[in-house]
Amino acid sequence: MQKARAKLSYDEEETFRKKLIALLLSGADNPIASKVNFQKELFLLIKAMPQFESLFDFMPHRLGPYSNTAEHVIENNPELFVADKKGIYLSDDGKEFSSSVREEMRPDNLNRLMQSIQFIRSVYDNLTDDEFMFLVYMTYDYTEKSDRFDDLLKRRKPLADSLLRKGIITQQRHEELLKG
Repeated sequence: MQKARAKLSYDEEETFRKKLIALLLSGADNPIASKVNFQKELFLLIKAMPQFESLFDFMPHRLGPYSNTAEHVIENNPELFVADKKGIYLSDDGKEFSSSVREEMRPDNLNRLMQSIQFIRSVYDNLTDDEFMFLVYMTYDYTEKSDRFDDLLKRRKPLADSLLRKGIITQQRHEELLKG
């Protein structure tokens, strides 16, 4: 995968988006549980790899950071991506596509990207939508258009306790989340 540049054509950007999403979905053996979690995991990947930020238009939304572009890629490429009751995952063609993307990348770039993806998937795949939204809201804000933030704040303690129990946050972060 080449580095994202401002001068890519729309088709090149779209191909790049498909590649990045395919790699994200290939980062674990299980599907991403929900569209909410997919959006948040992609958001965190983009935060970790800011060179890709221009490819996805994350904006405040009723369920936290949301990229219409990412949703569009999933919905308009059913040959690669499946979104159903099991979650969001790669089709058989999507798995082949992901393998071809891995083969075309420089090994050092692939390793860095996959380490980030595997970390995100291993940590955040086990969160409920509410836990994930709460953590992202409290870390990155994006609450402007949320219709869930007030409800999540009312449940701040049980959500923070659950994140601590799952080992997602430290004791110090737990205390910060409780203070607000």
